Amino acid sequence: MEFNRWKNLSEIVPVDVESFVNVYNSRDEVLEDIEKFAVEEKVPILLPSAAALLELLIKLVKPEKILEIGTGIGYSTIVMAKAFPDAEILTVDSNLKRLKVAKEFFKKAGLKNVTVIHSDAFELIEDLLAEGEKFDFIFVDSVKSEYPFFNFKIQALLSERGMAVFDNVLFRGYVCGKSYDEKRYSRTVNLLKLFLNQIKEYPDFSVTLLPLGDGFLILKRKSPERG
Repeated sequence: MEFNRWKNLSEIVPVDVESFVNVYNSRDEVLEDIEKFAVEEKVPILLPSAAALLELLIKLVKPEKILEIGTGIGYSTIVMAKAFPDAEILTVDSNLKRLKVAKEFFKKAGLKNVTVIHSDAFELIEDLLAEGEKFDFIFVDSVKSEYPFFNFKIQALLSERGMAVFDNVLFRGYVCGKSYDEKRYSRTVNLLKLFLNQIKEYPDFSVTLLPLGDGFLILKRKSPERG
């Protein structure tokens, strides 16, 4: 089965709609190069339609410090770095092969505000928590079955004005009830459902789920009530 994903298109948004939007939205030349690379090598990246929203969110939040969990080949990193060049970005991934590709694209994009860490994300997060680090923006595009286990750790890492974004939370529409044949997807689907149910109950955060890309979830810390 050939997924739209390998054409940088969504499985949940009509192809003609998303194709039109992708043509309409202008992108950095390096990002277009990464899109071509992703199609040729069948490497998953943040879908361009979702990248447009990520760019807007970064411009609105203007985060001083960004944590990215899941560098991949650097597409979303460059989107965020270009959206707000003053931000310091810490990005982590355990896939050394993809990190090497990402670094080449970072060099091509002229990025100087990005620190790349080759590590297991949970190990890095534990270190950051121990050091008392806080981030104004956290972008998570990692192994989907791990999302429930990031929950409270992400909360603890967010600053008072912090926002977190999780990609792929609808997983090709399977989370919404779209049928699938391969049993190997069951674990991921069930864990994503658990994640969505858990995160909705956070008392100090507002949660927004959008049918964009492969499912975009935005978690925003609520402002303290004024007495």
